[in-house]
Amino acid sequence: MESGRSIITAMPTVSEFFGISICFYFGDHQPPHFHAFYGEFVAQVSIDTLRIMRGRLPPRVYGLVAEWAMLHREELRRAWEQAAATAPFDPIAPLTIRLLMERIVAAQPLANFRLWLRFTDGVEGEVDLAHLVGCGVFSRWSDPAEFAKVIVDPKTRTVCWPWEGRGIDLYPDVLYAKVTGKAINEAA
Repeated sequence: MESGRSIITAMPTVSEFFGISICFYFGDHQPPHFHAFYGEFVAQVSIDTLRIMRGRLPPRVYGLVAEWAMLHREELRRAWEQAAATAPFDPIAPLTIRLLMERIVAAQPLANFRLWLRFTDGVEGEVDLAHLVGCGVFSRWSDPAEFAKVIVDPKTRTVCWPWEGRGIDLYPDVLYAKVTGKAINEAA
């Protein structure tokens, strides 16, 4: 069996960030999806639901992939359509980390897996996270009471769910971009 890395050389890569490669096969099968590679891990991820269809990724890597895909869903759909038609497609910007990001100072869980957030610059608004429910590390959110356990970590100033053993957190820049409607680079 070939390793994930040798397969990548035969697949067009649409983006790379933090050691993760995001690729498409030309003429690939439905439903629309992309392939995420990280070391020995490989996963097919649905563009519509962001759920892992096959394979697996470490939880933190899956979180980065899901955050990147949330920001670039329309571009991913276009690239999928082009790849399915065996046409070339444009690269998609990687997930980046700014050194001076806005931090979260307050969060409240709302109905239907939405969060109200306030950031250090005073910007506030809601984000819809329903599309993540049941996906990988977010599977515990299938119980709305688990989703409601969100807190703002006093040290990192991001939202997190500190479950025993291993919790999860979400990158503040992605949430800020969703609240403001700006791309991460514009929000800087």
